[in-house]
Amino acid sequence: ISGFIFLLVSIAVSLFLKLDWSQGALILSELRLPRMIAGVAIGGALAMTGAVLQTVLGNPLSEPYTLGIASGAALGAAVSSSFKVSLVILGLNGGAVLGALGVLFLLLKLVRHSGQATETTLLIGMMLSLLCSSLLSVWMALSDPVGVQSVTYWLLGDLSRVELKTALVLLAFTGVAAVFFKFHAKNLDAFLFGEKWVESFGVSYSKTQLQMVVVVSVLVSLCVSASGMIGFVGLMVPHWARRMVGPRHRALLPLVLVLGSATLTLSDGLARALSDPHELPVGAVTALLGAPLFILVLLRQKRKGTTVIPLEDQP
Repeated sequence: ISGFIFLLVSIAVSLFLKLDWSQGALILSELRLPRMIAGVAIGGALAMTGAVLQTVLGNPLSEPYTLGIASGAALGAAVSSSFKVSLVILGLNGGAVLGALGVLFLLLKLVRHSGQATETTLLIGMMLSLLCSSLLSVWMALSDPVGVQSVTYWLLGDLSRVELKTALVLLAFTGVAAVFFKFHAKNLDAFLFGEKWVESFGVSYSKTQLQMVVVVSVLVSLCVSASGMIGFVGLMVPHWARRMVGPRHRALLPLVLVLGSATLTLSDGLARALSDPHELPVGAVTALLGAPLFILVLLRQKRKGTTVIPLEDQP
């Protein structure tokens, strides 16, 4: 119940904080409603994908931003637009989907080749993220200077350009993904015991991981193509939710969805209103909140001598 109250408060802040009531109806329908819906959809999607990645990769620091999936999606969107490849479907860039899939599949292949999945996943993901970011920098340096500033703001995370049609499409995809993850909740619970024990629960490790990877990649790439790279929502929210309801995914995933939607919606409303007349990129706000948590979780796992989700947090 508290999660839904948090979401309702966040929606109210996003829609009505510092609203010019003389043109209230127009501002609400044309500007604030689309970005509020986008915040709900993207926040929920990023939080769910973070929770799923942390489970299937066995690393509590995994999320689309730290693993390079978001950077891969941004690079894919940039490359497809540069070569004028028509991969836009329902207002969403298909090049971002290919970029995200490519990075995540490369990540899994490199991790399996190393033979130390949980110990190296985060490091390899961050290196892939740096590689994609470097390639994006090269692309920006060679691009039209007029569009670079706009692209830079988009890469930092920006909901202001999301149209209502795109926001509704994102909301639909997030809803479908939520049903898919909830359907596989028991399979995800098996992953909490580690790779060696997954098969003993009658769950195919490789098949389930592949399914999760594909859905996560598609969902993240759609979010990135609409709003740029918004980091740390997928890291923060799952840890908050586990403290509230534990690690079992039947209860965890709905709470993660609600808290993720509320977190991004509230962050966007505050980023827009509190820096008036300027507007902070919402990705910068979530990074300011998430980076300290990233360090705290890393230090906590360092003290325990492992990067695997600890046994005491398992069912």
